[in-house]
Amino acid sequence: MRPVFGPARSEGWRDLVDVVQAVVAWLHALATVILLGYYALLAFVVLPVLRRTVNGLALGRVIPAIERRALPLILASIGVFLVTGTYLLLTDERFLGLGHVFGNAWSTLIVIKHVLVIALIGIGVFIDLLVVPDIANPVDEAARTVAIRRLARGTSAIAALGTVVLLLTAAAQAS
Repeated sequence: MRPVFGPARSEGWRDLVDVVQAVVAWLHALATVILLGYYALLAFVVLPVLRRTVNGLALGRVIPAIERRALPLILASIGVFLVTGTYLLLTDERFLGLGHVFGNAWSTLIVIKHVLVIALIGIGVFIDLLVVPDIANPVDEAARTVAIRRLARGTSAIAALGTVVLLLTAAAQAS
């Protein structure tokens, strides 16, 4: 076992790098929990309960209020992902550069993961820009019902894609 601190440690500068790497990985994981946790709870707990207990007019107020409250956390999580993900990518010795997408298993898994992350974010943008406004201000109640179904499908898709992203992350780390 190598000593972590003190005179027996010959690479004192490495301690700081290890701490930075750990903090960055932690922030990346925290952003994952916040983002995927929000959509999973919305898809599998909040929406089913609301759909059974709240009428359409109230849903038109409650769902947009939930989304407005969550939006700063979602945007902050995406910002944290961009910064920490870039750092983690560039500091990983398995990263061969942008032109070497299929240079090793890790690079391939990371590329697939990022394609899914882009799809996940695209679904989230679709929900926020098109679906939630249709819930808040529908043409009629039938349109609100359709929008709520789209919201349920979209949040379920994000939760499902998120689990695949986590699986790809684990596979990449193990490769």
